[in-house]
Amino acid sequence: MISGLFGAGSVSHTLRGGLEEQSATHRAIANRVANALDMSATTGFADQLDATLAARDSELAQDMAALADTQLRYEATAKLLQKSYGDLRTAMRDRG
Repeated sequence: MISGLFGAGSVSHTLRGGLEEQSATHRAIANRVANALDMSATTGFADQLDATLAARDSELAQDMAALADTQLRYEATAKLLQKSYGDLRTAMRDRG
């Protein structure tokens, strides 16, 4: 019975998997953004930066948008998981 509530086919398991995936995506995007910012701050990089600034800005803007999107999805999934656990608590309390 417990595995049916928390096991592989349950809603909570699916939501937890979604949180893990979104966390990994968030970390990967954040690393790309941090690396882009580090590269632009490197001394002696100014000449090369001018040549690739448009491409970098475009990629950075896309990464920042993806970062915001991932954060919103993570928060929504976390709220759904919290509601799922709340529903389970209520069901157990009402049966007890």
